[in-house]
Amino acid sequence: MSPTRFRRAAAVVALSVLAFGGTAVAAQAEVVPSPEPTVSVSPTPTAEPTAEPTAEPTVAPTPEPTVTPTPEPTAAPTATPTPTPTPTPTSSPTPTPDPEVVTVPAPTVEVAQPGCTGLNPAAKGTITITPVDSVDWIILDTDSLYGIGEDDLVAQPDEPGEAGSVEVAPGTYYAYAYPYEGEFGDLGSWTRIPDDLVIARTITVTAAVCPVADQLTDATKGGFTAPATVAPGAPIVLSGLPAGATVRAYLFSVPTDLGSATVAADGTVRLTIPASTTTGTHRIAVYNADGTLLGWQQVQVLAAGGTLAVTGVDPVAGAVGALVLVAAGGALVLARRRMATR
Repeated sequence: MSPTRFRRAAAVVALSVLAFGGTAVAAQAEVVPSPEPTVSVSPTPTAEPTAEPTAEPTVAPTPEPTVTPTPEPTAAPTATPTPTPTPTPTSSPTPTPDPEVVTVPAPTVEVAQPGCTGLNPAAKGTITITPVDSVDWIILDTDSLYGIGEDDLVAQPDEPGEAGSVEVAPGTYYAYAYPYEGEFGDLGSWTRIPDDLVIARTITVTAAVCPVADQLTDATKGGFTAPATVAPGAPIVLSGLPAGATVRAYLFSVPTDLGSATVAADGTVRLTIPASTTTGTHRIAVYNADGTLLGWQQVQVLAAGGTLAVTGVDPVAGAVGALVLVAAGGALVLARRRMATR
């Protein structure tokens, strides 16, 4: 029997035992024929049952694990270098210009110090403030803008842009100005208050120091030069004074105010002799703005035609002239006596 047929028979037996409780069912066993002898005739083998044997259960083979093939690495292609793009320059944004600030000039301030009428000082000076349009100002007698009362107010305009003058007694005053449009440019003598548009300045009004003839001594003579003669109503130029200084001049004998002037860069100042000045010898005295004497010089005021008059002579200068004439006359008398004795 071929191995295949043997395995099929064994399978039939095994199935029969299972079907009938373990009792073997005699079946016609296959007789394994002996090798046929040469002479004897072999009996006819019993035919195999026609029943199809139950198929041998197929044992599911344990699947061999599928070996995951190790993937061969794909050779990385040489990357073509990506060209670096040239960056497009970002244009800088044009800055928005700040709005142009309008500047306005600071108000002008003029101070007329108290003068003298003859030997009598004036009681008050004058402060004048001139602003541009849209600028307001105020003058106080206190150095603070905060907590001021009505008594602290010296002067202020009715409307911004208005100029104004006020007479004040000698003392210290404080001016403030504010622009309603723009801001102040050149401040001049003003000072800007920090973190504010307000500017301020101090104004000092000094008491007049009137001249007295007792100041005009030999020790104070000089200080400048003056022409020897001058005519009433004519200009006179004094030289040798400090450039840029503000000076005031007086004419003696009777003190006459010749006015105030600023000395030019060349040290000169131009004044006018009053037309009412009497002819004769006079003295011109020049004072600083604070009233200190700079010096004095003697001048001759001539009448029309260039001659001296008998009246209106400075008494001090006249006394000196009289002494000179007396001395001259005495010398003349002495000379005559000497001639008579010869």
